[in-house]
Amino acid sequence: MKNIIRYIYRFQFLLFLNFSPGQCYAQKVGLVLSGGGVRGFAHIGVLKALEENNIPVDCIAGTSAGALVGSNYAIGRTPREMEKIFTSSEFIDNASGVIHEDLAYYYLKREPDASWVTIKFAYDSIIKTKLPGSLTNSAPADFALLESNTAAIAKAGYDFDNLFVPFRCVASDIKEKKPFVFKEGDLGFAIRASVAFPLYFSPLTVDKKILFDGGIYDNFPIDVMKEEFAPDVIIAVNSAGEPELPSDDNILSQMKNILVAVEDSKMLSDTDVLIEPGINNISVFDFRKTQQAIDSGYAATMRMMDLIKSRIARRTNPEELKQKRDSFKNEQKEVLIDRIFVSGLSGQQAEYVKTIINPRNEIFGLSELRRNFFILSTDKHFRYIFPRLVYNYETGYYDLYMYMKRDKDLQVDFGGNFSSKPINDAFIGLQYGFLGKQALNVYTNLYFGKLYNSGYASMRLDMPGRFRFFAEPSYSLSQFDYFKSNSTFFEDVKPSFLVTTENDIRFSLGTPVLNKGKLIASASYINNKYEYYQTLDFTKADTADVTRFAAFSSALCYDRSTLNRKQYASSGSYFSICGRMITGREQSTAGTTSISRDTITDDARWMQVRLIYDNYFKRIGPVRIGFYGELFLSGQPFFANYTASILSSPQFVPVPESQTLFLPNFRAHNFAGAGLKSVFQIIGNLEFRLEGYIFQPVQEIIPRDDNTARYSEALLKRYFMGTTALVYSSPIGPISVSANYYDQREKPFSFLFHFGFILFNSSPLE
Repeated sequence: MKNIIRYIYRFQFLLFLNFSPGQCYAQKVGLVLSGGGVRGFAHIGVLKALEENNIPVDCIAGTSAGALVGSNYAIGRTPREMEKIFTSSEFIDNASGVIHEDLAYYYLKREPDASWVTIKFAYDSIIKTKLPGSLTNSAPADFALLESNTAAIAKAGYDFDNLFVPFRCVASDIKEKKPFVFKEGDLGFAIRASVAFPLYFSPLTVDKKILFDGGIYDNFPIDVMKEEFAPDVIIAVNSAGEPELPSDDNILSQMKNILVAVEDSKMLSDTDVLIEPGINNISVFDFRKTQQAIDSGYAATMRMMDLIKSRIARRTNPEELKQKRDSFKNEQKEVLIDRIFVSGLSGQQAEYVKTIINPRNEIFGLSELRRNFFILSTDKHFRYIFPRLVYNYETGYYDLYMYMKRDKDLQVDFGGNFSSKPINDAFIGLQYGFLGKQALNVYTNLYFGKLYNSGYASMRLDMPGRFRFFAEPSYSLSQFDYFKSNSTFFEDVKPSFLVTTENDIRFSLGTPVLNKGKLIASASYINNKYEYYQTLDFTKADTADVTRFAAFSSALCYDRSTLNRKQYASSGSYFSICGRMITGREQSTAGTTSISRDTITDDARWMQVRLIYDNYFKRIGPVRIGFYGELFLSGQPFFANYTASILSSPQFVPVPESQTLFLPNFRAHNFAGAGLKSVFQIIGNLEFRLEGYIFQPVQEIIPRDDNTARYSEALLKRYFMGTTALVYSSPIGPISVSANYYDQREKPFSFLFHFGFILFNSSPLE
């Protein structure tokens, strides 16, 4: 009887322990993590404080940033590992849509042009033209989520309850206007849907549901935690803070105030804990303040630690936690891929994609997928690419599913340059793309202006495969009129009449060299015309001298580029080396002001090599130093007279304005040029640039008394060029105010304001 009474007392005592708040050794602890953008990284600090104090976390429910942080903990990452990941420059680039320069695929890029904006049309309906679905390229974030979650969720059997910590992820179903809770399936897909803030990232679709950021309908998923896990104690972290005041020039802040649901902490009971980090001074999309958010979460949790410990008596064993975490990670299978499935494209288009992703048609891993995925993400034929990897338990390998959307067939580019000098031009480009097993792009552009008029047309056929290459016939016609474009608003000084007209019919073959480079072999027919007076004393009744040069040219060029902008770059590097053979005939016909009245015809043949190196080194505080170097060597002969010889010679023009000027001092057959650039970041994309260059001709081209050309003594003179500029790189093009200097010119100083790009189609001889 005494034993029975003893057992009854023990049973009552156990019941008391089981239901007494703060004294429950079998307590189930749930962690609820709200959305909040960058503010949401305070959750990492919370987890860091909880682990340091051995507070258990048995299940997690998260929305948006809370889903991102919660999922990382759920797959076994420690808070310190997460802190290192989310404060890295790689993560900031991924979240901002920036493709790291090691993955940028230069081979598919066209030569830089003056375009500002691109509008895309479907061939069958211009009326149905759509705005882009997002402001940010999601490809870096999409792949990062695939890379970090694939093996973990496969190990869990695609059941979120089998993760290192059971997990729920909340997105928003905008068709049904309610939260959508992920509890199984692809973890990376679930997180990506949960963070798809409208306009920032494009939405995802599943079972005909359109999924956006979970914060729209449930930014603080306490209800999800209770319904899914029924914990004894909830630690709820509200990192949303007070709403940012919307500004009239920030559409993302406007969207957040319109769409994101207000957090409701009333669902918490008296035994739960609410943590509210002090993050109101952190902007939702300011990824530079991630560490500040983490520290705020840590500090807020430590302030609440006595309360947390009083309500949660159970403690974790650090060694056991580490063993459990290591076991979960070590049991994950290596990601090896053998099959590819493509949806959203036709059969032939799917074959094009498969050939790019797996050109060798063999089993491949994540490193090969990463490289080839980013090759595909830079292909303008596709508007959207989303990858998923699913483990195939029968084959023992992963299957890759590519969900893709074809981009519009017709692309129209608009741009140009407006400035304080009459060098203004308008630009329009048209591109039409055909996609089957190969890709065909038909492209043309036009420049209109006083200084420069040009037309260009090409047809490029891209052949994917183990050896990838393109074939491209092209034609360009360009004219520089230095006479009409030389006067400014402040002066009216004109040079001699100088007009160059260049025709280039070319056929090119190119192939990529790793990700950053390309090798191009070309053959072309060149027909150039130079019109000029050899004196300033001419009238409208006079006729100009005319030099024509018709030639065949063959070239082999290697280019490599990671520059971040097509003009006024501030990071990355560019390297180019090009060898060219030219064989042609010059014919010079004298005008009425020429000393000689003869028509001179002569054959010309030479080889030339041009090397360019442009590099921006690591930033030191707000300053980045750059170096530019150029070397040109050739056996080019003189033409019939000095003016024709100078006009046909290569030029050193590293300053944007210098490309619009006729600068005889900076032209030579053989030269070296170099300079230093200092770029001071004032705020955002507003920069102050200070650049200085030296130009050293091996021998200057100088006139004789009869106006024929000759060389000076070797290394006799050198010339200097410099610029100071205030540049704002707007989303459509640069806005610049600059003061420029050109050594030993009649008026060496110049002032230029311009909006847009000072860029032109390439010259056939250079």
